[in-house]
Amino acid sequence: MNKNILYVCYISPGWPLSAFPNGIVTYIQNIVSGFDSIVIPIIATNKLCSENLSNYKIIDLTDFIGNRKVFLRVCNKIFRVKLIPKNIKDWYKDCQVKNYYTAIFKGINTVAGNVDILEVEESFGKAKYLVREGGIPIITRLHGPWFIHGPIMNLDTENGYSARVEAEGEAIRLSDGVTAPSLDVLNRVREFYGISLSNAQVIPNPVPAVLQENQWQYKADEKQTILVVGRFDLHKGGDLALDAFRIVASSNYDVELLFVGPDRGVLVDSVSYSFNEYLDAFISEPGIKKRINFLGHCGSNEISILRKSASVTLMPSRYDNFPMSLLEAVATGSPVVATSVGGMKEIIIDEFNGLLAISESAENMAEKLSQLLGDPEKMQRLSKNAIKDSQDRFLPEVVARQTEAFYRKIIDKKSL
Repeated sequence: MNKNILYVCYISPGWPLSAFPNGIVTYIQNIVSGFDSIVIPIIATNKLCSENLSNYKIIDLTDFIGNRKVFLRVCNKIFRVKLIPKNIKDWYKDCQVKNYYTAIFKGINTVAGNVDILEVEESFGKAKYLVREGGIPIITRLHGPWFIHGPIMNLDTENGYSARVEAEGEAIRLSDGVTAPSLDVLNRVREFYGISLSNAQVIPNPVPAVLQENQWQYKADEKQTILVVGRFDLHKGGDLALDAFRIVASSNYDVELLFVGPDRGVLVDSVSYSFNEYLDAFISEPGIKKRINFLGHCGSNEISILRKSASVTLMPSRYDNFPMSLLEAVATGSPVVATSVGGMKEIIIDEFNGLLAISESAENMAEKLSQLLGDPEKMQRLSKNAIKDSQDRFLPEVVARQTEAFYRKIIDKKSL
């Protein structure tokens, strides 16, 4: 392998992670932390917080556009599916929208000079227009194609759904390389769009090791708690978490539920319910309801403390690609029950580093939760295996080596 310096630019929805706690930002932070000195990361974003910046080269895209207010308005337009018209080709002819993509290359040329490769998420087909704007090899990272997530969220009838799906498909086809955290999402993309993607590779999301003092430990004298970290919405299965807890709590009279994440609401039979409205409508038992604690948004340090002390972590998603919240739970050694969907069934090896439950079955989730809560020996065995397995497969430096090798392969192929 050529050992020359490699300059890699990442398009991020925000920076730094402390100001933008987002799955994609977390991935970028973790992957760049794993590179050695011959890989130089550059972060380009239109949402930059000036506090606590890292030592990485940073490109503030708003510096490379004529009218900052117009540019920010266009950026918001780009990242909001409801504002995309049905004819996405005409929309992207809009000179203001085009300015978003030209700003990226202006920033790269001004701040970073020669960049060897540029990685971007698939959302809204960004890579399609980046390929047209410059000669830099473009990598699309499959964080969550809209043809998968839109229907789960009941958004497949919204204006712009088909246009976004079409744009993402074209971007994936045109990209010089494609990486996917899970084989599941890569195969779904291949099947849905009817493309072979010979230039694609599965590379997991990375997660840092957790210090021993912050790892999960079994404590027999503490109250049993079930922790859920994720949005309260259909995608993340927030309603299923409450239904499963109701079943567990009906026979376990002490267990409590801690729910961490924003309240986006769920749609049930065309009726929208917030977290508290769902409790009132579907959990009638006062003794169970009072043991459900909705904590809303919490910082990463608060979540780390909760993971360390919670008896079990539940991941009830209807679909997830390769969620950082699950990777972080596994790295902490928290005993996990996760639905057997998407990349979660590639992270969790059933009965080895966690338990897999049937998707959309609150009953099966409750069965698995009760099994763990009643078996301290199994909880400790799963915890030990989870920590070791996470360090073997998902450490940033392990994933970074795979990523660098793939980048160099794509660069070599592009230069032929």
